[in-house]
Amino acid sequence: MRLSRFMIALFVAAAVTAACSQVVAENAVGADKEKKFPVTTSSAAAARYFETGMVHYENHRWNFALRDWREAVALDPKFALAYTWICFTTTDPAEESQNRAKAKAFINSVTPAEQSMVRWMAGVHENNYVEGIQAMNDVAQMYPHDKRLNFLIGYWLYKLDEYERSKTFTLKALADDPAYATAYNQMGYLYSRSREYDKAIESMAKYVSLLPNEPNPHDSYGEMLRMSGRFDDALEQYHIALKIDPTFYISQKELGETYAVMGQEERARAEYAKAIQEAPSNGVKAEYIQKSAMTWLREQKFDEADKAYRQAAESAHAMGQWVWEARAYRIMAMYQTDHDLAAKELDQAQAVLAVNRESLAKADMEEEWARIMRVRLEHAAARKDYVAAQKLLTDLEKMANSGSISIQRTYSGAAGTLLLAQKKYRDAAMQLEQDFMNPVSIRLLITAQQKANAKAHAEEWRAKLLDWRIPTVEEALTVMQYRAQQSAVAQKK
Repeated sequence: MRLSRFMIALFVAAAVTAACSQVVAENAVGADKEKKFPVTTSSAAAARYFETGMVHYENHRWNFALRDWREAVALDPKFALAYTWICFTTTDPAEESQNRAKAKAFINSVTPAEQSMVRWMAGVHENNYVEGIQAMNDVAQMYPHDKRLNFLIGYWLYKLDEYERSKTFTLKALADDPAYATAYNQMGYLYSRSREYDKAIESMAKYVSLLPNEPNPHDSYGEMLRMSGRFDDALEQYHIALKIDPTFYISQKELGETYAVMGQEERARAEYAKAIQEAPSNGVKAEYIQKSAMTWLREQKFDEADKAYRQAAESAHAMGQWVWEARAYRIMAMYQTDHDLAAKELDQAQAVLAVNRESLAKADMEEEWARIMRVRLEHAAARKDYVAAQKLLTDLEKMANSGSISIQRTYSGAAGTLLLAQKKYRDAAMQLEQDFMNPVSIRLLITAQQKANAKAHAEEWRAKLLDWRIPTVEEALTVMQYRAQQSAVAQKK
């Protein structure tokens, strides 16, 4: 299954809107370029807090953005847009749910553009991607020259791994303001995803030059240096960011990330421990605890990993971070070789989600549920229980019909896993290629292409996997081991 035709049509509509608006711009009066997205509030002070929050968001100071938006809704309890952005940004499931409900409650008191933004953001949190993307398209068409709006749409698409569509909106933002700093940040990440590291570093250098006294430009510059393999230079940039602002917890986490992909796992754990202490919210803390646990996977010390992930699950439970709790159990099942023990971990993961279903955004709950089902399928395929695996795949396909791109890619990875186990190599490769940001799927894709005698394509993906420096659990389970295997093979030749 690829992206549904309807979903593709929705995204194409967004791209066409962006392209057409460029033609319109050439003939539009100057006033059209000055049209900005409206903000409806009864309080001038609340409006100021909302704006400073948006600036913080652009600068990736999400904890400060949330602080200001909370002030805004305290001053104006009917501030729909501020509730929307709290819902979109918070890592607290209860706060997300409460603010999403309030944004929808006050939707009729704001402008049509704001109503569309509420529908966009609420829709995707409720796993209603069709309505959400339609609303996003409406917003884009209403204000084609609002640089911030184009950046925000591009940023959301980037987080969905929709890189070309993200680039369309990000470049529009830069076309309207060539000095718009945060758009250079986004372009750097987009270039990095296509391994154009020289362009990525050039974009980040521009970002730093525009905001030299902000920590995030140095942090992002460091990440591009890390991804290009310049680890010492990357570490230097993170230290510069922390010198500018010692509370910039993201750079403290990135020190851990960099040592982790360098293979210095003990040092990574020490840096992660500091980041956990400095994390501004329980959601971020739960995430960083699991990043630390991943270091044991890179070392293939699975008993230690079990201890770390069980502690992570307990911590997440205590903090009310239900998705992170479920994720800890799911990850333990990913590397568990005993299929029955893995099934028990997955049962526990699903039980956590089921009990807390009403407290979670539907999208978060269903996306994690889909990942759990993929791990179940992987174990079923490994024990050659293809009937059970096919049943899981059928259920996953039904979930993917919601329009969630994340679930659709999870489905593709699962389908490719089963097809590869059944020795249907070409079909497997077609599915696995859809899950292109998952190193586990990429490793299987290389095998499928080699078996299908598509050696040139296999070599392209092999180079990507060897070059992978984006820390995720899939990376921790795959990349270092793959490099070691490839090195051993090379030495035998």
